[in-house]
Amino acid sequence: MELITHTIQTNELKCRSNIQSTLEDDMNVPDTKPDIERLIKTQGEIQLADITPSDGKVNVHGSLSFSLLYFSNDDIRPIHNIKGQIPFNETINMDNITASDDVFCHFELEDCQASLINSRKVSIRAILSLDCCQNEQKNTTIGTDIVSEDAARAGMDESIIPDGLNKKFSTISYTQLALQKNDIFRISDEATLPKGKPAIDTLLYYEITPQNLQTRIVDDGIRIVGDMLLFALYTPEIEERKLEYIETEIPFDGVVSCNGCSENMIPDIEVTVSSKEATPKPDEDGENRIIDIELILKLQMKFYEDNELQILDDAYSTSCNLILSKENINYEKLLMKNQSSVRVADHVKISSGENILQICSCSGTVQIDEQEITDEGIQIEGAISLDILYITDNDERPLGMAKGVIPFSHLIEIKGISPDDSYELQSDINQISILMIDSDDIESKITLSLCALVFTGKTQEAITGIAETPLDMKKFNDMPGLAGVIVGSDDTLWDIAKEYNTTPESIMELNGLTSNQIYKGDRLLLMKIVDGI
Repeated sequence: MELITHTIQTNELKCRSNIQSTLEDDMNVPDTKPDIERLIKTQGEIQLADITPSDGKVNVHGSLSFSLLYFSNDDIRPIHNIKGQIPFNETINMDNITASDDVFCHFELEDCQASLINSRKVSIRAILSLDCCQNEQKNTTIGTDIVSEDAARAGMDESIIPDGLNKKFSTISYTQLALQKNDIFRISDEATLPKGKPAIDTLLYYEITPQNLQTRIVDDGIRIVGDMLLFALYTPEIEERKLEYIETEIPFDGVVSCNGCSENMIPDIEVTVSSKEATPKPDEDGENRIIDIELILKLQMKFYEDNELQILDDAYSTSCNLILSKENINYEKLLMKNQSSVRVADHVKISSGENILQICSCSGTVQIDEQEITDEGIQIEGAISLDILYITDNDERPLGMAKGVIPFSHLIEIKGISPDDSYELQSDINQISILMIDSDDIESKITLSLCALVFTGKTQEAITGIAETPLDMKKFNDMPGLAGVIVGSDDTLWDIAKEYNTTPESIMELNGLTSNQIYKGDRLLLMKIVDGI
């Protein structure tokens, strides 16, 4: 007899490590820029250039790009900007990592601040969190059937059951990582200034933020749909007007090629901003009324498949002694993918004492402070940090910024979750709406997206090998030809037939049973069977 096997791939976390690093540097104001009187806003952005694994560690190379808005008294126009970069090269210790491993790295810029050393020098300080993990795919071989040696040699699809062989099957459901890939999605577009806006002299500051992102699997690709929110602050060519801005939404829709993915797969796609650029350019009349926009999104993609497999659960033979080799296998099953939309609303108080004319921009970041698995799901506690830019009536200081922190709490409902389950959590801001109530009160409404992929671990005893030895005839002859049995609470027809060297079909025929269902206290008559002699 030959054991027919099937190989499944299981995905296990090989190692995971995270660090928090402080990036610090001092920057001199360029000679072409006036002195700094007061800083307005600091914007930071992380770009990862390279992730290089080696034996026992991972080197992460990248840079912090920052942009500063500031006031100056040494120029006709009071607002200016400077930009710079701080390179970094961090080493993360990860046991069991080798140079050939694929490592996924998630990063968060938790804080980025600038402080004034003197009018010509600023200090930049940022806190960077890096979380690196490496998943290992293992091939596990499981017995699915037993056929005769002749059938196995002939490679026959249909099982030929050897004499006296009795088999029992069960079905396992598991989730397999079918495909993983990193890629980028490049969006290029342009925005034209409205007719009432003057042309651009100097672009001081801009934000390009993806909103309402949706991803969907199409044939051999991922369709990405959303909006780019552009906010651009600039000094106009007309000297009488010291500050102007434009805010507009630009829809985008495109497909990233991903050979091998299909619509029946379960996607886990993390989208982060890799880089963004806004550049003014002249229109047909030679005026800088067009802004070229480029946004590059980094995609870390994993695709899972739910599978069912019928496996050999047990077997015995009435013609020989069948020895089964068994071992426990571990695998994962996707419990649930839950994508929640969370609405958060609160008021932000501004105590600057300035007379605010209008709000021109608001950006935010999500910080998850606590996550806990409960009986109902995953309880999330966190906060949203807001940076609000506004226009004042002060010609010398026409721009101001306020900060706000809005706490939130949300339960991601996951039926059947347990503390031993593992999950991946993604959070993002879909939309921010700001309404000015009065001169010092701003109402904010924020829509968050929280996505959780929850896996539950399972263990299954599987048959991995078989061997045959001759039937123990002494033991067989010592068994009574006919026997009576009273069914116990945990007995099955299969177990009784195996113990008494008979078959479930023989017991059913001998006792006039129409099904293999038996109950505690039933009385059965058994007759031993031997085949092949």
